Amino acid sequence: MTTTEPIGAAEGGVRTPERHPLRTSRDYRALWAGDLVSQFGSKITEFVLPLLVVTTLEASGVQVGLLQTLYMAPFFLLPLFAGVWLERRAGRPVMIAADLARFVLVLGVPVLALLDLLALWHVYLIALVGGALTIVYDIAATSYLPRLLPERRLPAANSLVTVNQALGGTGGPGLAGWLTGLFGPAATLVFDALSYLASASALMLIRHREKTVPRPADRDLRGELAEGLRSVLGSAPIRAVAVHAGIYNAGIALVNLAFLMRFVRELGHGGGDFGVVMVAGGIGAILGALTAPALIRRLGFGRAFLTVLSFSTTAYFLLTAVDGGSGDLLWAALAYFLGTAGASAGSVIAVTMRQRLTPPGVYARMTATYRLITFGMLTLGTTTAGVLTDTVGARVTLMGAPVVLMLSVLPICGRSVRTLGRLPDRTAV
Repeated sequence: MTTTEPIGAAEGGVRTPERHPLRTSRDYRALWAGDLVSQFGSKITEFVLPLLVVTTLEASGVQVGLLQTLYMAPFFLLPLFAGVWLERRAGRPVMIAADLARFVLVLGVPVLALLDLLALWHVYLIALVGGALTIVYDIAATSYLPRLLPERRLPAANSLVTVNQALGGTGGPGLAGWLTGLFGPAATLVFDALSYLASASALMLIRHREKTVPRPADRDLRGELAEGLRSVLGSAPIRAVAVHAGIYNAGIALVNLAFLMRFVRELGHGGGDFGVVMVAGGIGAILGALTAPALIRRLGFGRAFLTVLSFSTTAYFLLTAVDGGSGDLLWAALAYFLGTAGASAGSVIAVTMRQRLTPPGVYARMTATYRLITFGMLTLGTTTAGVLTDTVGARVTLMGAPVVLMLSVLPICGRSVRTLGRLPDRTAV
């Protein structure tokens, strides 16, 4: 499975240019457009729900924290079982159903608020069920894309999906703040609900129909779960990428929380300066995602991965130069621009590798196992960051966090990933 043949080389060593799936596939255009709208809607909800429970329901800090905990809880309990359930089902109908369910769920908040019936437990229930629906949708979407397109087009397709995430992360909070100022927190959620409806409508326009494998009557649930675990843990390249992603997520959680505490609380920079830094990071993420397919074609998967990791890890050492001087904003913006550019490109490379190294019958279970590992480490990193900033301080935590990011490179330096060049194509099903 490991080869050093240059990616993109056709038979006889002649490079065959690939047209972008956004230009060649009507179905992909529908999927991409719906995802873009949905990404903005999701960021609106992430911004508005905590604001809503604080301003409208007068929630305490503990109650706001519980809201985030309930949203994240399904990410630990559900992925493996969702992966097994989705494996032999067509992904498109599941994605449509999840979008329509989220439309009804989110729309319930402004309706209850309008009727003066909204209570804190309603918001908690929406966070819990919404988190579960998001998991089901994301796993179905990740496993659907390689069924929709030939594998040679996956780098470009994954690139634009990652750009959607970056655009939503960059523009979503600003849009949410503007809409909240105009309409109030509860009414703003109507726009998120409509984004899910738009996503479902776009998915309904897709004409491609998947081939599904009938589920055996004597199915072995334990065996299917074990096969999903083996698809990650039993594959040296995918296992290495999962370990890398877990360590990196823990490290970036340390960076983000420590930087927030250092930049805003200790050095006194306002929300405007912090927003500029986050926008710089969003722009970097967009450029990184767009660059990834070209890097894969030129360098192959392994060398491209190591190249972008040199940015996504070392860039955050620049944050140690943020010490209350006039150059704080420049150093911080540059660190996040370079760091998120590398991380976003790495995300495109990693997801394309996983899709192309996994047999089609295990796509959903592989994604579920991978997310279980990476989200678990993200939560561990967030918890550790809170403890460290309270004990040793934000400055010391910020100095040590990039070291954790550097450690995440070690699994990718192994032969199983480092030597990956061209990967064999399989026909989309």
